[in-house]
Amino acid sequence: MEVGASMAMQSRAPGVGAGAGGRRSAFLGREKQARAGSLRVGAGTAGAAAVAVRARGTKPVAPLRCVRASRGNESLHNSVDEALLLKRKSEEVLFHLNGRCIYLVGMMGSGKSTVGKILAEVLGYSFFDSDKLVEQAVGMPSVAEIFKVHSEAFFRENESSVLRDLSSMRRLVVATGGGAVIRPINWNYMKKGLSVWLDVPLDALAKRIAQVGTASRPLLDQPSDDPYTAAFTKLSMLAEQRGDAYANADARVSLEEIAAKQGHGDVSKLTPTDIAIEALLKIGNFVAEHPKTYGQVGDLQADSQSRRIQAL
Repeated sequence: MEVGASMAMQSRAPGVGAGAGGRRSAFLGREKQARAGSLRVGAGTAGAAAVAVRARGTKPVAPLRCVRASRGNESLHNSVDEALLLKRKSEEVLFHLNGRCIYLVGMMGSGKSTVGKILAEVLGYSFFDSDKLVEQAVGMPSVAEIFKVHSEAFFRENESSVLRDLSSMRRLVVATGGGAVIRPINWNYMKKGLSVWLDVPLDALAKRIAQVGTASRPLLDQPSDDPYTAAFTKLSMLAEQRGDAYANADARVSLEEIAAKQGHGDVSKLTPTDIAIEALLKIGNFVAEHPKTYGQVGDLQADSQSRRIQAL
């Protein structure tokens, strides 16, 4: 996500370690300890190695430090206001979520990982990037390398395996890959939690990707004298293919709408904190509109499932 301001935040990333195992992954650990868990992710493809991921949940930091690029009293005032608003919105949402996972979907470069870490921090959840888990599962350093050595189909199969295993867990914020939405089976897994679409204008995405390069994005990595035009053209094609799929998300966070609320039309001026606050607002609206789905019965069923998994 391209932003016109910098943000400093304290975050504790989950520890990741590799291991081997032939059977389907199992969630090991005490679910009663809400912020700890263990996940063994099966590769989902013959010959791929399994990987063990130990997740240590993050604890909210008080106050959460959100510092804009400009310094001074106004900047400090805005930062405190943002931190307080984040805290209040997260407390409102937590009561209704009942530990359900949050899945962030959207185009590559839309800021899913950056915003996801903020949401995990303020909710007291653990954060996972599904692309990173696939890399761990197949023992390769990057998604681009997986595409090159194997194929996109190979990657997608492993991506589904990762989402399947994550869906058996609770209290996670998951940043999914840009193309995760194209497989219906992935929606079956994500619908066990709550999905949020980060909807970013294509021109903003193309500018950001052109600046940082496309080496880590195999679907965009093509030689071009004009990186912006090449990225915009490819992103437009992907958006056409995936637009309806992204619309399946439970909540939509439009950066254009956030910018309009703030009185300007440039989404690059938004901070990740701005987007996280809007995400919490949209999540809160969704769960309030679906009280039967997000009630205590669902929470009791999830706890019962967790106890059964622990016994494996």
